[in-house]
Amino acid sequence: MTGSYTEVQRRAANQIWGAAGHYDFEPMFLAIHSQENRPDFYMNLVIGLAYKYFGEKTLTELFVRWQGDSRQQMLDDLAWLYIEQIVYKLEIPIRPALEEVRMDYAEAFFAGEYKLSRQEWMSKNQLVYTLQSARWSRVSGRKLPVMTPFEKKLLLALTPENKVSQEEIIEKLVSIYKTFYLFDGKKHIRKPLMLHFTGTAARLLTRIMPAQLVKTDRVVVMRSSQADSSQNGIMQNKSSSHMILKKEETDHAYIENCFGRSLYSKQELARTEKELCKGNHAGCHVWFTDGKYIPKEKISAENRYLRNQAQLQMERNRIYYYKNQKLYQSIITQLSSQIRNCMMVHQQPDILPGRSGRLDPARVWRSEYVMDDRVFHANYEEKKPLFTVDLLLDASASRLQYQEMIAAQGVILSESLQACHIPVRVSEFCSVRGYTVLRILKAFEEKKSDDVFRYFATGWNRDGLVMREMNELLRSHSGSADRHLLILLTDAEPNDSFRIQSSEQLPFGKDYGDEAAVNDTAAEVRALQRKGICVSAVFMGTDAGALKAEIIYGKEYTRIQEVGQLARAAGLLIQKEISKIDL
Repeated sequence: MTGSYTEVQRRAANQIWGAAGHYDFEPMFLAIHSQENRPDFYMNLVIGLAYKYFGEKTLTELFVRWQGDSRQQMLDDLAWLYIEQIVYKLEIPIRPALEEVRMDYAEAFFAGEYKLSRQEWMSKNQLVYTLQSARWSRVSGRKLPVMTPFEKKLLLALTPENKVSQEEIIEKLVSIYKTFYLFDGKKHIRKPLMLHFTGTAARLLTRIMPAQLVKTDRVVVMRSSQADSSQNGIMQNKSSSHMILKKEETDHAYIENCFGRSLYSKQELARTEKELCKGNHAGCHVWFTDGKYIPKEKISAENRYLRNQAQLQMERNRIYYYKNQKLYQSIITQLSSQIRNCMMVHQQPDILPGRSGRLDPARVWRSEYVMDDRVFHANYEEKKPLFTVDLLLDASASRLQYQEMIAAQGVILSESLQACHIPVRVSEFCSVRGYTVLRILKAFEEKKSDDVFRYFATGWNRDGLVMREMNELLRSHSGSADRHLLILLTDAEPNDSFRIQSSEQLPFGKDYGDEAAVNDTAAEVRALQRKGICVSAVFMGTDAGALKAEIIYGKEYTRIQEVGQLARAAGLLIQKEISKIDL
């Protein structure tokens, strides 16, 4: 069996065998950083120590318990978090240098966050990521992330201080999973509908129909059998040349269950898709939602889990905000004052004759000769809002590590604008399974900003299509003013797994990413601007991304170095637009 290893896999296996102290077993797992194509030394060391202390039979029996379960990857990852703590405690008296290796791994964990691709963030399970972040924060002496009581208790259970023996490990871990409702001992296997095509049919269909690739480049502890292929998802397998086609009805239900009901009827949605999903977005779908779910008698375990995770993220966002409430309230006060002052400077109120106010010498004679006592200047303040603001937040997986901060900044900006009587709508967008979802967190007419805490990140971002969706939203739900300002939080890296379909110009289609996606988004931004909509962006990303931001938004963007600067940067953009509007 060892002859089937690649060079990198063999190096990983050698690290495992070395830590275990013997070579007479086939490792179930290999830790490989596929982006850099190298073994992950510390985690391979942990795997080897697990074989050393618990043996091949026990480990196999443990992981086979949930093999094939729909949550297998999550259960595997949490199991290794548990095992890592145990074997470290057992080995550290024998190998003191292990402490330094562990510390280096913890530092590398956080350093690697800033290099992760969108695919990597999208592939992460939020619960696993939070617990991993907490574990390595503690090891490296960093501040722990914001966690819910559920997560804190689970982390404590997965961090045993006492020794766990070979005879106890299976029973104890399965008991933890049952206590936290992660695994009840029965496998729950999801059976997707899949159509397989091979040979000429597969090659033909690949050219004329949309294919979605599932990519995973993250540092993961994965089963050896998964090293070269994915077991789940919609993908094209290079080795077997087969295609798996999606069932649109299933995807429609999935999107609805994950993100909430559609604001459009089926007929309206079909009409809207016909208008928007053409050209570079042919074959795609759109979804407008307020995040509210349609009550159903039965809901699948997977959908219930997804909603629970969204609820947990909302609580994390809320806790993070109120933990810093005094600071944020101060920022709201300053920002609203700056915007209000800017409006006063540039706004010229209508001056009408009145019976009180500032005396108008030119009208004094009217009081004596025509009995008109309106000899004063009375300022008339227009009550109707002069413009509206749409804050559109990128909610793709590249924002996973910033969710609490983004939600907080969204609340700050929303509260600041409302204090100035400027209608504001806050929305998020992402793309999943070919659907570009525009989820309204706070509508214009809502006075409170609490629902902005519902923000969560997942999936991809098809920026060009969401620009078309915003145009449609402004057409159907424009608010109470004639002028509109659209502000995006973006990394200027539009990217989607759903390809641009084949056409006369592109006989073989094209990935939606890089130059093609940037140019597409730029064209849609210009289309909005030609319609009189002011489009600006708050950019946070790499230097390469800054060049793309300039292509897309021209000079109408500002760059920030951290998410905490979002609200102030958006405030400056708003003041800039106010100064340009003839109020």
